[in-house]
Amino acid sequence: MENIIQVNINPLITGFGNWVISWHGFFSFVAVLFSVILVGRWAEDYNLDQDTVYHVAIWGIIGGVIGARVVHVIDYWWFYQNQPLEMFMLWKGGIGVWGGVLGGFTGGVLCAHFNKYPKYVLTDLAAPALMFGMVIGRIGDIINGEHCAKAYEGVFAMSWDHTASDVTNCKMKGSGIGVPVQPAIIYEMIWNMLSVYIIWHFRFKLHPSGMIWLLFLLLYSIGRLIISYLRYDKIWVPLNFFGMDISITEAQVIALLCILVSVPILIINVKYKNFIKFQYFENDNKTRAEKRRQSKTRK
Repeated sequence: MENIIQVNINPLITGFGNWVISWHGFFSFVAVLFSVILVGRWAEDYNLDQDTVYHVAIWGIIGGVIGARVVHVIDYWWFYQNQPLEMFMLWKGGIGVWGGVLGGFTGGVLCAHFNKYPKYVLTDLAAPALMFGMVIGRIGDIINGEHCAKAYEGVFAMSWDHTASDVTNCKMKGSGIGVPVQPAIIYEMIWNMLSVYIIWHFRFKLHPSGMIWLLFLLLYSIGRLIISYLRYDKIWVPLNFFGMDISITEAQVIALLCILVSVPILIINVKYKNFIKFQYFENDNKTRAEKRRQSKTRK
């Protein structure tokens, strides 16, 4: 057991009857808070007002929370169908990351659209902050034992030993309390940090606006597509390749769709230099002083 990372922490911080606060819920909150702070600090780099950014962020958070919870409830319907009130107990934790990403995108873009904000400039601003927020949120997953990974006893294998750990819900073969499994969560955190570096490197180099968001979507999708093979998740598309099980899960289906959408658009824009131009995709990258001088000249 020398190579195994053993997690023996109560997944609940505190609780009073049905009112409990989990580490997963706590770190999800910290992740959102930290992401909002970052986009606020970076707003001026994109010639955006902080009030505009925070306004969009509020609706992005609302959309993200709704989307994340809906996906989680769908994934664990076998549990919630018998305890429907648990669906609304967000403080206990339990979110679907893809639901959060797509729900947050929808909420933020709709807010920007109806208020005539540069919506795709805002998505580019949010991309690195959101990816970094995911890393923070996964800390709660590590403590809670949120995911069912496949059995593994090699280097950096993980096991959850606390009797209240969420791995008690893992009914798959080779998973459960005290069972060494793949450190899938750690792999995802490392991939996401590498993705933050890549996104940060290209954040003012890919045009038109919206391309950084697509880069974020592509990078996260690639990581999720590969790492999900180390986890036990609900199978959506059973597949077998020469005796090897390569069945595709819900998360992988979404990841594949995102890759199919983002790759062609990114390639076309890089090769043909802004071949695809959508309304609000343009960001002139001028400073506020330059805009004021330009406005005075026109008058």
